[in-house]
Amino acid sequence: MIEDAGTIPAPLLDVVAPIFFRPDIDRESALYQDFRQALQNFSRDRLVHSVVPLGRLIFSREDVLDQLPRLDADTTLVLCGDQDKPRPPAESQEMADLIGCSLILIPHAGHISARENPDFVNEALLTFLANNA
Repeated sequence: MIEDAGTIPAPLLDVVAPIFFRPDIDRESALYQDFRQALQNFSRDRLVHSVVPLGRLIFSREDVLDQLPRLDADTTLVLCGDQDKPRPPAESQEMADLIGCSLILIPHAGHISARENPDFVNEALLTFLANNA
């Protein structure tokens, strides 16, 4: 639909944008509205040559969970919004378990947790990096 229209139609924006946020996000907030507007402002070229191919790649990618144990657990950290819908905490816990690393759940956050709770994410990353330098 996006490829054919060359835009993300408003009804689709109303379905897609909420997926990235915690369920109780204020849809009138600047955070939400700015994100929705950014999606709406994507040029036809960007949609057709970047967003649509990325979407196809994401939804057709192979499962690589069996490769996660190859990662170095000491230098890996999994972060996940505690209300993430596209990659729920249970899946992030599974990934962390396979790697053997820590999982940090980001409170009051969905899929783009660094935008919803940037202070928490920054602190978690700074702590992790300081302890693994």
